[in-house]
Amino acid sequence: MKKSIGKWGQYFLLQQHPLVTKHIPVTSVYSEDILDEFLNRYQSVYVKHDTTGQGRAIVNIRKDHVGNYCVNGFTIQGQPIQKSVSRVDEIQQILHPFIRFNRKSGLYIIQEDIQSHTQNGHPFSIRVHIQKLKNNWVIGGMYATYVTTGISPGTESGIVNPCLNGKVVSVSEVLSQTIIKNTQRETVEKMKKIAISAARVIHSVLPCREYGIDFGVNQEGKPILFEVNMTPGIDEFALIEEYAMWNRIVEIRKMQSEFDRTN
Repeated sequence: MKKSIGKWGQYFLLQQHPLVTKHIPVTSVYSEDILDEFLNRYQSVYVKHDTTGQGRAIVNIRKDHVGNYCVNGFTIQGQPIQKSVSRVDEIQQILHPFIRFNRKSGLYIIQEDIQSHTQNGHPFSIRVHIQKLKNNWVIGGMYATYVTTGISPGTESGIVNPCLNGKVVSVSEVLSQTIIKNTQRETVEKMKKIAISAARVIHSVLPCREYGIDFGVNQEGKPILFEVNMTPGIDEFALIEEYAMWNRIVEIRKMQSEFDRTN
């Protein structure tokens, strides 16, 4: 049985599901040739380490008006990075800081930039915490994270993570500032449906009792699934709605344990 699934493995599984595949970014294994191909198709892209979490080893890359590669994001150690390089091979040093010692940092993937922003230009993401209880999938809670561009380190990249630069708020607080403010209930329900489908797909290969599934909303108002987290934390739920969602998740965990003991 697999113990983990990287971002590339997730994409390979999720793109086979007829519903979920409509709500995931175009993705490939990273290479210098693929980077240039993607930048010919998209204004900017994200390059992500296959296995790191909490916002580390993710960079946004675009080309400026003179053809330089603008790289913004976080290193594999979680430090903000903002560089402009003239050659694509210089990006290797950013992604693999020990490459001069013939040590690579592992696999990277590349994805189109979804540009999940409020109408004020603030990048945001939404976490859906989903739990398996008595053979059914239930939504334990949802929260949003957003950053104010230019205030926190790395925010020029559009990367949003509560561990690095994000502020945790309710989902309605963020969606009320987007183009779907009048249809946010329908969008939330669609996210829940996609999350349940994605959980079932991942569970078929890596069974877990709960997953944290991250979404954005593109500029057409379509929810886009960014990533499925196998070991999601719940501390952020204590920051909203006076612990209501945090308490719900904890209660579901207790019911999961009780169900396991009696079956």
